[in-house]
Amino acid sequence: MIRFTGGSAVEFLPDEDARAWVADGLQELAARLGEPARAPRLVLDAPIPKPRDLDDLFELICGVQAEVGQHDVEFTLLELPQGAGREPLPRDFVPLGRPEGQLVHTFARGDELVVVVAPAILRVPALVLASVARELGRIAVFRHGGHRVEPEDREADAELAGIALGLGVWVANGSYVYENACCGGGCGLDLKSLRAGLSMPEACFALALDTHRRGLSPRVAAKHLEATQKAAFKKSASFVDRTPELVGREPAALRE
Repeated sequence: MIRFTGGSAVEFLPDEDARAWVADGLQELAARLGEPARAPRLVLDAPIPKPRDLDDLFELICGVQAEVGQHDVEFTLLELPQGAGREPLPRDFVPLGRPEGQLVHTFARGDELVVVVAPAILRVPALVLASVARELGRIAVFRHGGHRVEPEDREADAELAGIALGLGVWVANGSYVYENACCGGGCGLDLKSLRAGLSMPEACFALALDTHRRGLSPRVAAKHLEATQKAAFKKSASFVDRTPELVGREPAALRE
């Protein structure tokens, strides 16, 4: 979380334990998720930046799947119905991770996948893109042996997987909305009830690590980040540049 010291200074760099967890997790996922996690590029531009309805969202997800090695992965997109007690899913589907506090989540029955969406999320494009990144990361982990972290860390692990697939800018930009429960006004969402796995500093630190391990200039990511996220990312990118052994999973190097 963002912390204030002395009433003014913002802590953009995660603490040592968080840095170690993020660095190790990102390295493990990058090694496991194949070519999309090794390619020297980031996914920056959404095929549909501001989806207006579920048809747009479906096209957005399919377009991104083609960029992250999931062109052969089929899924059904379902609208979360309004009203208590109404069941949106066919029988026997189980959530991958914890759907509480999320407006988009993936469920599975064997190899069948259903992505359930609360259409209200379409009011906040940054949350749409962050959610798409997280769910495609979740699907990638599901197809590559499942999570190797404790249950309480699986949402953060899904977001790290999205970052490992090259979608870290989307995760970072969305993390600020989650952390501050603010969409800029007028969206009508109860943002305080939503949650992310990674804090904004953690997401930006993970993006800095991911950019470095791909051999890309930090400027590639920075110019696509909003102001606060950009400041946190630059702080982390400077730290990673001074300690490149982070990318090789050397926890002793995580001390500032």
